[in-house]
Amino acid sequence: MTDLAAPLKADDTEPRNPDQMVLAGLLSLPTLFLVILCLVPLFLLVQLSFAHREDGGLWRAGLELTQYRQLLNPQFLRVALFSFTLALTTALISVILAFPVAYFISRMKRRAQITWLVGLLSTLSLSEVLIVFSFQVLLSGSGGLVKVLVALGVMESAHSLYPNFAAVMVCLVYLVLPYIILFLYPAMSQLDDDMPAAAATMGASPLRAFLTVVAPMVKGPLLSAGLLVVIFTVGSYLTPLVLGRPQQWTVGILISNGAMTTGNLPLAAAQAVALVSLMVGLLGLVRLLTKAGSPAS
Repeated sequence: MTDLAAPLKADDTEPRNPDQMVLAGLLSLPTLFLVILCLVPLFLLVQLSFAHREDGGLWRAGLELTQYRQLLNPQFLRVALFSFTLALTTALISVILAFPVAYFISRMKRRAQITWLVGLLSTLSLSEVLIVFSFQVLLSGSGGLVKVLVALGVMESAHSLYPNFAAVMVCLVYLVLPYIILFLYPAMSQLDDDMPAAAATMGASPLRAFLTVVAPMVKGPLLSAGLLVVIFTVGSYLTPLVLGRPQQWTVGILISNGAMTTGNLPLAAAQAVALVSLMVGLLGLVRLLTKAGSPAS
């Protein structure tokens, strides 16, 4: 045992590779930056959620659970349930649309792939504000879409197509779709073309091979993409505010109104902490599901 321990001890005392030290130095600063940007605001948010509310929108440090008891308010529960329903529906539609698009882009020739990827990246240069207000103009009674529908006889008379749930949903799907396609593209590029071909030789149709062979092989990326959409949309603010009715407002708008309108900062902080906690729980659940479905397990 002494003979085996001697080489290990000698390896521990060897000087580190200069390249590793340079890499550690380069990574330390952004890591420290990210930790500070995540942990410090989160600590302040948790501290504020336990604070005592005072008149005039003020608060003082404390350790009260009053705000967390108010999370059982039916209005907050209704808005939170609607927000998650909206986010899950958006995730389902986005993944269903993005999955085949990413797959067929990855099977195109190299030049066509680059063209599609550049086109998708260029859509990300548009700000959410510009996109949402463009949808507002497009769906208005005098917008181009309404005029086309009236000309085709689909609509009897011109009227606005918003505010409603469908307008919010379509705009959210448009916002997240490029991200999900770009997220799924690397996983689709690594798929073996021989697998669908092997399924075809066994009598499977292209659609059946796609659903029963290709889809299970990318279950992990699909779940991660869906979770990314949920995180992106569950607290969405501008889209439901502009294109939805108050019944379609999300928890993000509720938190903003609580902080800015009523001045109840501790309650708004408690609502935000609850939302972050649910997101962390979802991350853990997706991690367990992807780990359980991995070949190593």
